[in-house]
Amino acid sequence: MNRKEFYEYVKDNVKAYLPKSYEEGEIKLQEVEKNNGLKLTGITIPNGDQRIVPTIYLDSLYQEYINGKDVDSCVGDVADMRIEAQGKAEFLDMGVPDILDYEKMKNKLQVRICDKEWNTDRLEDKAFTEHGDFAAYYAVNLEENREGISSIPVTISLMNEWGVSVEQIQADAMMADRNRGVQLVDMTQIIESMIFGGTPKNLLNEKLDMETVENPMFCLTNESKMNGASLLLQEDIRKQIGECLGGNYFVIPSSVHEVLILPDNGTFQVPELNAMVQEVNETQVERQEQLSDKVQFCDGKTAVMENAERREARIEKAKEAEKAETKAASKGGIHGRLEKAKAEIKAKEVNKASKDKAKNLAEVL
Repeated sequence: MNRKEFYEYVKDNVKAYLPKSYEEGEIKLQEVEKNNGLKLTGITIPNGDQRIVPTIYLDSLYQEYINGKDVDSCVGDVADMRIEAQGKAEFLDMGVPDILDYEKMKNKLQVRICDKEWNTDRLEDKAFTEHGDFAAYYAVNLEENREGISSIPVTISLMNEWGVSVEQIQADAMMADRNRGVQLVDMTQIIESMIFGGTPKNLLNEKLDMETVENPMFCLTNESKMNGASLLLQEDIRKQIGECLGGNYFVIPSSVHEVLILPDNGTFQVPELNAMVQEVNETQVERQEQLSDKVQFCDGKTAVMENAERREARIEKAKEAEKAETKAASKGGIHGRLEKAKAEIKAKEVNKASKDKAKNLAEVL
């Protein structure tokens, strides 16, 4: 079967693997747009009059089918996943009335960050704000635990139901993100903790002696390591990083979950960093978890962040303009000295003439 036929087969046969409570529900296939233009096919299977119905994505199952797995085993897996999700769906269903109460939801908000150019269509119905190369949109995390996050996006429709501005949502979401914990960790310590155990030290409030740090590379994220890259948008956090490192730094958009921080110590060249990010995105990061391929530069004192490539182009343009101005001034200086000399000679002639007139007048008198 091709992909479409596989999805239809699952839809038509999954009820045979489910309890009777699922018999009356209308099963639907839907295309869901994820981050960076990725589109997945999901199936929703209602259970009675339950309002929140989990979506089970079929794309990876189709790949297993292509690799030789029996199609009916795939259908059984879908049924198992739906039954397993029932408990969580019931729990979330109980909280549905509260979703329209902004005061109850604002502490559950979370900022999600994405590449603005990559997600134009996805942002159309979302409440979002622009931050240079990035866009920040928002989600209500109904449940957060070690297994993951259950959330709903903040759409323009939901924002209107709340009766609040996108600026208010942004401020409250950023505060909620701060409460989830902010971590700046040495990458070397992260690797060591993965091998030997232990917890890497949070360096955000430290002031490091960068001359003693080998292979300086740091990771900015939150305590859960989920959707932590959005902390980059908070100016005071960027300033804290600058104080910690004692200067300017580059921001590598590693994924939606974290960003890497490299001090601007003269070792790194922007074209090389951009090429590195593009290669890592293409080979190691799933499409929906990619943040961007645009390296950022941050001023350690002002906390101003901008596209590193455009910054270099701007500085180079300013240097060229300064050279041209200096050259023009140099040429103008020679011309100015000649004009000044002419003016001085003319002034002497006028002064001499005035003195001669005054002498003649004195003789007459």
